[in-house]
Parts: sequence; structure tokens; C-alpha cells
Amino acid sequence: MIRMETEEGKFVCHFAGRLDTATCQEIEAPVQAGVQATQAPVVFDMQGVDYVASAFLRICLSVYKQVGPERFSMVNVHPFVKKVLMIANLADLMKVE
Repeated sequence: MIRMETEEGKFVCHFAGRLDTATCQEIEAPVQAGVQATQAPVVFDMQGVDYVASAFLRICLSVYKQVGPERFSMVNVHPFVKKVLMIANLADLMKVE
């Protein structure tokens, strides 16, 4: 579901599986706590995630606002997820790879 660690000076949240509304309710508090506890850039590694609910978009936007555009990115984004981010106008706002 989620694994958080510091890698190469970055706080990386590794997500896996479907990030539906129920899952997002479980991971939101740990993600927020981890982000608040670090000064490092935040990376959401989306390897293996092919579905995100709007609740996950809200988490992304919240973290983006907390750390700023230069300290937030998403990597290994599946094309289906990238399409959702584009429809929500977040792909242009955030660094998405």
C-alpha cells in the first residue's frame, strides 16, 4: 500500500495497488505526518499504481501546497493515472514523470 523512506536526500512515498477512497483514508495521516517531519523534497513514487480516486488527488494537492512546486514530484506514473492528473489539471501544475 505505502512505504515511506528517505532516499538520496529525498522523502519518498512508494505507493502500490489501487489508491481508492478507502485506501486514501488510511494513508493520508501517515503521509501528512511524514511530510511535516521532513525538510527534504517529497517524491510520490507511483510504480504499480494504475488507479487513483479523487481522494488521492486531494492528498497530492495538499502536499504540493505544503512543500511548494520545487519540492514535490511524482515519478513512475502509469499512463492511466497521468490521464487522470491531466483531466484534473494537476499534471501541468505538478512535476509528473
